[in-house]
Amino acid sequence: MDQSLKLLTNYLQDVLEGSQTPTLHPEDLSLDFRDLGKKVTLLAEAVHDLAEQLRQKTESLEMENQVLMDNIQAMDEISWSLEQSNQELRSNLALVNALTDYTHNMIFVYSADTCQEVHTNQPARWFQKAHALAAAQLTRLLLEKQPEIQQQLDFHQKSQPEESEGQPGAQSAESPDSPERTRNSMECSSSMRWDMALGDSDGTDAFYQVESFLIPWFRSDPVDSHDARKQAVVHIVIDETEKQRRQKLIYRYAYVDPLTSLKNRRYATEKMEQWLQEGTAFTLSFIDVDYLKYCNDTFGHEAGDAYLVGVSRALQTLGGEVCRVGGDEFFVLQTGCSIAEQDRKLDELRRMLLADKSSGHPKSFSYATTLVPAHSATPIATYISDTDTKMYQYKQKYKIPLSDVVYKDDRV
Repeated sequence: MDQSLKLLTNYLQDVLEGSQTPTLHPEDLSLDFRDLGKKVTLLAEAVHDLAEQLRQKTESLEMENQVLMDNIQAMDEISWSLEQSNQELRSNLALVNALTDYTHNMIFVYSADTCQEVHTNQPARWFQKAHALAAAQLTRLLLEKQPEIQQQLDFHQKSQPEESEGQPGAQSAESPDSPERTRNSMECSSSMRWDMALGDSDGTDAFYQVESFLIPWFRSDPVDSHDARKQAVVHIVIDETEKQRRQKLIYRYAYVDPLTSLKNRRYATEKMEQWLQEGTAFTLSFIDVDYLKYCNDTFGHEAGDAYLVGVSRALQTLGGEVCRVGGDEFFVLQTGCSIAEQDRKLDELRRMLLADKSSGHPKSFSYATTLVPAHSATPIATYISDTDTKMYQYKQKYKIPLSDVVYKDDRV
């Protein structure tokens, strides 16, 4: 009996101490202890299995704890790197804020979510003080445009990775200068350019070109310095007023007759060439003013100029493009009109001028009309020359002699 108790005691002690291979043979026990020995063996096996599970669970928890510690360390490193990046961005923005004061262009920065003004440079602040009304209009237009700007720039930023997907080294089938490639490069732009016009308090119009960017931005307030960086829309406003005026002046010198404010011969020729390329049929009417020399010699050149202006205004009532192409010559270009219809209108206008004796000198003109068909291969110069010939034939046939229409003048 003592021997069986000793064997059981040693076995249980080995099990509790975690021995790797504790053994107990029930046949070594006395008959009174064999049943107890079997139960102790089963209990020992259950304890061993539980201990093994506990060991495995402990190892798993230790591994998870190590992974967690590694993640915490990595997050600390990322946080530190992000804080350094944010600090660098703050420093760069401070430098940008300082540098923008040295440009003559106005710069406005608005929060992307609240539309609040977060920065203006010195030219912008001066403009707000010196031109309050125009500045209010400008601010309103910028903020009204801002949602569209954000939508387009967000779309371009999201579409860029998709457009760049593909196999490494693969070349596009499009040529470098193809229209499709150019269009895609414009669509992927990081900024948006647009134009605006403002009316100042003195009634003059001002024209601006705006380039807008969507960028990260920190508020300069110390209270908000801990906040994560947010998006802002930067508007660079470039004054194009003087450039627009110069362009208008150049256009006026190139295409506008200074006396009558009608378009000139260059404009008429380019317009006819454009219609030919577009496949638009039109009528060309050549008008030559009668009795202009008599008016200039008898009543002076100011009266002659007034005569020409009066004829130009009368011709404008016909519609279409009216151009002064020489000293006393005009073109009338009309689409959707037949030769007969145009000549009928010109004849009515000519009779009205002849009947008007209010100026003290006769007024009339000679004319001829030619139809220029669509996609004609004949040069425009040929049509002009032929119409000019027809006009002089009309003048020789229908112009009333000066002696028959001259009005009484005491100076003659």
